[in-house]
Amino acid sequence: MERHPLRTACALLVLVAGPAAAAEGARAKSGDRAAQEKAAHEKAADKSPPVIGCPSLANYRMLVRAGSAGAAATLADPKADHLGCTALPRGRITGVADHVVLGGQAYECAAVQGTTACHWMEAGTRPAPTGRPAVAR
Repeated sequence: MERHPLRTACALLVLVAGPAAAAEGARAKSGDRAAQEKAAHEKAADKSPPVIGCPSLANYRMLVRAGSAGAAATLADPKADHLGCTALPRGRITGVADHVVLGGQAYECAAVQGTTACHWMEAGTRPAPTGRPAVAR
């Protein structure tokens, strides 16, 4: 019987590396699926209307006292006092930094991509996290 160490080593490498390569391919596919879900979530967030947010909860409450249509009109007027508030695209909201209930109304301070200050808004106006259903409060 003649021995071929190179052929034996190659056969052993295929037997050992085959399952590992298949597992790596499965991990890559699940990573692709997560990236696709994230892209779909961001695309849906871009189509939805922006959210009014303010760095100060008091300013937010003053702005929306006239209703969301009045607040949107105030923000659209370049000469009006916006009280530091802005219309935020939902895709820039990354999470909730704080939550408070005042007078029976719930508010969330949302972390916004590209800023260090969170912006206050009504609870439930931010997009639901990818892969998890929205939780009713």
